[in-house]
Amino acid sequence: MKSLLARTALLLLALGALVPTVAAHPSEAAPTPPKNQYATQREAMLAASLYARSSGGSLILTSGTSSMEPLIHGRTYVVIAKRPYASISKSDLLVYQGRPDASKADRRTILHRAVLQDKYGWLMSGDNNRWSESWDRVTADNYVGTVVAIFAFPKA
Repeated sequence: MKSLLARTALLLLALGALVPTVAAHPSEAAPTPPKNQYATQREAMLAASLYARSSGGSLILTSGTSSMEPLIHGRTYVVIAKRPYASISKSDLLVYQGRPDASKADRRTILHRAVLQDKYGWLMSGDNNRWSESWDRVTADNYVGTVVAIFAFPKA
C-alpha cells in the first residue's frame, strides 16, 4: 500500500509538468517546457518515467555539459515528444543528432535551443553558448524530438 501511495504521489508530481510556462512574447518564442525539481535522482527518474509513459514521450538523461545553463544544470532527465518537424518554433528545445564540433563528422545526441530557421534547417545554440552552431542544422532527418518537460535533481 505504501509503495502504491508513493507511486501515486510521484505520478501527481510528474503530471504537474503538464502545465507549461508561458513565453514572454508568444509570437516570437515557444513556451519553455516546465521544469520540476526533485529531492533525489531516483525521484526525478521515477517521475520522468511515469510522465514519459503517460504522455507517449521518451525519457533522456542529458550529458551534463554546461551549454544549457541556467535552465539545465548538469545531468537532468528530460521527456521528449516526437512532433511533426513543421511544428518546430523558434526557442523550442530540440533533441537531435548533430555535430558538436565543426571539424569532426561524427554525430551525437544534442539538446539545444532552436534559434533561426533558414533554407537548410534550424540553427541551434546552447543557452550558455556565445555562438550558434553555424556548421550544422536540424532537419527532418536528424530531428529526434522536442523537450516537453524537465526533471531536475541535486548533484552529488
